[in-house]
Amino acid sequence: MDLETEAMLQEARESIEAARTYRRELQQRLKGLHLARQQIKDSAALTRDVLEQHFSDLKGTLKKLLDERLVTLLQEVDAIEQQSIKPLDECQKLIEHGVGTADELVREGESAIHGVTWEDSDKLCSFTKKALHIQLDR
Repeated sequence: MDLETEAMLQEARESIEAARTYRRELQQRLKGLHLARQQIKDSAALTRDVLEQHFSDLKGTLKKLLDERLVTLLQEVDAIEQQSIKPLDECQKLIEHGVGTADELVREGESAIHGVTWEDSDKLCSFTKKALHIQLDR
């Protein structure tokens, strides 16, 4: 072999070795990229899980707080209802008492005027006095 062929052969061997070295470096970079991609995917999956758990916890806490607030508001409505109805109940009792008194007075009055005689005039007088003492709203 002549020198020129030997030199070209040597240059070809060096080029092949350089190409192999370059290929190894690129393969290492591909492995690094693959590893980085996997780390990103793993990190994203973990972050998703953490976010889902966090929001699930928040929803649970929020639901609990809303349920407690609802109970409090319903209790307040119940208390207001009772306070508002109490005067009406008292008024109803007074009116029912008045109705009872008026019923009694009507019965006594009808009895007093039914078949009035001089002997029954005391009964009529008693009824009239009683009617005057009971305040009737007209």
